[in-house]
Amino acid sequence: MSDMNVNAGMDDEMLKILNEFIVQLDKKDEEEAKEEALIKKRKAAVMAKINQEGKLTQGFRLVKNDSLKPKLAALRNKIETYDYQNAANKNQDQVILDIMTKKDSLSNYMDAATNAKIKSGNIDNAARHQIANTQLKRKQLFLMFDEIATAQMELIEFSKNIQSVVGSKDAVLKQPPGAYGGLKDFHGALDKVTNRKRKYDMGDLKDAARMTIVFTNMNDMIVAKKLIILSQEFNCIKDKQSVLKDRYGTSKNAEHNCGATAAGYKDIKFFLKMSNGHIAELQLNTENMMQAKKKGHIIYDILRDGGNLDKPFTIVNQEVIKKVLKNMNEKWFTFIANRVPKAKDDIPYMQGIVKRISNGEMSLKISLEDIKVLSRVSLLVYEQGDNGRALM
Repeated sequence: MSDMNVNAGMDDEMLKILNEFIVQLDKKDEEEAKEEALIKKRKAAVMAKINQEGKLTQGFRLVKNDSLKPKLAALRNKIETYDYQNAANKNQDQVILDIMTKKDSLSNYMDAATNAKIKSGNIDNAARHQIANTQLKRKQLFLMFDEIATAQMELIEFSKNIQSVVGSKDAVLKQPPGAYGGLKDFHGALDKVTNRKRKYDMGDLKDAARMTIVFTNMNDMIVAKKLIILSQEFNCIKDKQSVLKDRYGTSKNAEHNCGATAAGYKDIKFFLKMSNGHIAELQLNTENMMQAKKKGHIIYDILRDGGNLDKPFTIVNQEVIKKVLKNMNEKWFTFIANRVPKAKDDIPYMQGIVKRISNGEMSLKISLEDIKVLSRVSLLVYEQGDNGRALM
């Protein structure tokens, strides 16, 4: 081989090595750019948490582990030794302890992709961030749960006062079922700020303490609304974002009138600041709309997993599957046929959706046509809810 051929071969080899080096540099630059963009995005999110001016929130809670361990020990001791007069309270305490201490409980509050990465051992930055965020929210909720329970008791008394002024015959308190006066259970609250609304901070959870006052007519409901607007609990936060949402459009302040939900549901919803600083939710509504909510909520349960409802989706949540089988029964379809006549033609189609589950399926595939029919029926149910006493 001549010297020229040897040099040419060496040049080709060096060029190949140089090209590979350049490719690696480009990849590194691309990865660094992505990491820098992610840091900027997270920094913006952190700054948004710090700047809470004008926002209705419980605030951002920092967690000290030295306050967490004694509280867990106290809860464990309470379950073992306390003479509970309310079985629901004991069950709730046990659920809290299990969620806080059982190793596999955290997986219920992370998305499928992150859980798959954990199982495979291939945990990337996105998965680490979600794990850390979920762990933080779990601790935050645990440390603020007593505060929520105290706010719930105060909200019940506040609601009773409103009821007594309006008149007990015309206003009925609807206290949610469950432990500690009907507050949102620990699992449901954590599920909301992780699985359903992962972008929420724990401070955005404002419906854990909640009550509803139900009226026989609109006039009494509007009287109650005016009373609440005069209260200290409302006035101390009245300038905050979305402190009052009037879906019936009865407010003089147009900012508070927001129209029905996408499903057609209406209510008048207040956020109130209790004496311990916790934000609680108080809803006002009519008997007829509450009946619509009772019958229409199962459709909401089905569609909730569909996001923007612009593509088919599959429900794998067994709690939802069980709710559909329990609530969309023959009695439910008979009610829809008799009280929501415009939906009568859609009943056979919806019965077909339920039949897919009753045939032994452990999941439920929802097509675009399913979404169309279910959404239409939901609107028709709530249309009747806003129609005098049509559902009573």
